[in-house]
Amino acid sequence: MTAPSNSLKENDHKPELQSRVPQLDRRSTNLPDSTNIGLNTGVILSSAAAALSSLNFGWCLGEPNIPEDVIRNCIKGPQNLINGLPTCLPMGHTMWGLFVGLVALGALVGSLFAGRAADQFGRKYILLVNNVFFITGALLLGTSTTFAQLAVGRFVSGIGCSAILNDSKTKKCSGVASTVVATYNSECAPVKVRGLIGTVLQLSVEVGIFLAQLIAVFLVEVPNWRILFGLSGVISIVQLAWLPFMPESPKFLIVHGMRAEAARALQFLRPNHDISIEFQAMLDLASGVSSAADNGHIADCVDKISFVPDSSSECNELPSKPKTSVASISSVLGTNTPTSVGVVAIFKGQTPDTIWHLLFCTMFLMGFQQWTGTKGIVFYSTGILAKMFSLSPTQLRETPNTAQWVTIGLAATGIIAVLSSMSLIDRLGRRRLLLISTSGLAMACLLIVIGCACNVPVLAVLAMFAFKLTYGLGMAPIPWLTASEMLPYYTLGTLSGIASALNWTMIFVVGLLFPALSRLLGDYLFVPFAALNFCAFVVVLLMVPETKNRHISDILFHHGKRIHIVFSMVWKRQSEGQV
Repeated sequence: MTAPSNSLKENDHKPELQSRVPQLDRRSTNLPDSTNIGLNTGVILSSAAAALSSLNFGWCLGEPNIPEDVIRNCIKGPQNLINGLPTCLPMGHTMWGLFVGLVALGALVGSLFAGRAADQFGRKYILLVNNVFFITGALLLGTSTTFAQLAVGRFVSGIGCSAILNDSKTKKCSGVASTVVATYNSECAPVKVRGLIGTVLQLSVEVGIFLAQLIAVFLVEVPNWRILFGLSGVISIVQLAWLPFMPESPKFLIVHGMRAEAARALQFLRPNHDISIEFQAMLDLASGVSSAADNGHIADCVDKISFVPDSSSECNELPSKPKTSVASISSVLGTNTPTSVGVVAIFKGQTPDTIWHLLFCTMFLMGFQQWTGTKGIVFYSTGILAKMFSLSPTQLRETPNTAQWVTIGLAATGIIAVLSSMSLIDRLGRRRLLLISTSGLAMACLLIVIGCACNVPVLAVLAMFAFKLTYGLGMAPIPWLTASEMLPYYTLGTLSGIASALNWTMIFVVGLLFPALSRLLGDYLFVPFAALNFCAFVVVLLMVPETKNRHISDILFHHGKRIHIVFSMVWKRQSEGQV
């Protein structure tokens, strides 16, 4: 395989590029075109390696749920020392809420720099370095002797969680992890499985939550709960051994001028396929050959030019002097623009494209996600269920008890929901799943309230399972996809960081306030969450466009404007996914 010359300049013309690039990967003229590839070994291996960070994030989210009473209430006996470490660390509701929420505060700090760092140094490099935070946090938590050390360990682990969610194409325990995993996976995935790979983030988070709570049942005795907190470091060690053998994001390499490395990375991700056409399209975009198109031409041709070129001469030949369009193709890879734009410039509107509506949709979904009520169940379901089942102190000391088993069942339901979402997200579309999810969450919250208020625990438990199922179908994975699918490339590093920071702020606030809300509202705890989910349904119905199978330039063409109502456009457009 002959690598492209790094001496190619940004202003090279298309014929020159075409004369060189096809030699790059065309091992045989009989190889199928990579633009038609779906899920494959290269994508699976690289996505799974990166997803270990989001699994670690889920582990951090789920680990304090079941051992709460053992750690802070000392239900296994009075505090004493074993090997110099206290068997428990007594604290009240407020201090425990602060401890739980500090993971989000750490992720907030990490998200402020994770996106820009990933844009500068690379997605893979940042994910590898990020393991330092997970390992350090695990050591601090596992050897805690005071609340202060416990809190610092939780905060440091949170910084690692932020790398998971900042998606340059598209997110909870750690700041760096949440930001970068989604970006890396979406940039490596073929367009046909972009939605599927995007849901891997949330799936791995849910798997992490489930494993943490399942294993917690067997490690809840003193002092074994310390091992539970320390296992996060083991996950990081596995990733440190695996991820170095995976490629960097081809899009990142092209944007930074490393074309030979990008070609090798893309070939790894498209095994046994001819990548010359797909790579040529990437280079065309990066070199500014197709920097713009006229208003009528771009909407029909941009997907073919960028990802699925075919024999259509109309779509393969752009006007030599195109008009400037609001949906400039250069937005995709930052052509004729900076590779990233600062937050001040973005919010002053100093960007090549008008992105106010798409920015609103992204920030709303990321900010609201945590106000669905999901973190109350993830962080505090064992305590809620113990009250629901009226468990006595003696029953609480038994391991496992009914509340713990139901908690594990809820975590398993989260996995089933995300797997269902993976099969539906590219069939039904993002918008439709969001509508199903928000309406289902509102109804589930009301049923939880009815079950608790009327002393029908079976109804409340079933409603909690319905809550987890509907959350996993839409509101869990889709908000993390919106940035990469709605916003131009040059804004992703900055805006993904801001969106992730907003999400982490909401996790911290909800995690901190939930115990107080529980004491204040009692059986009616989920009433405000029902109202908020209904409001979210209305906003999605009126404002959020569909992004399924649509290129970013097409979305910018139709929605690159001030905030507007999308609902009316549903009835004006005939084809599915063009709203």
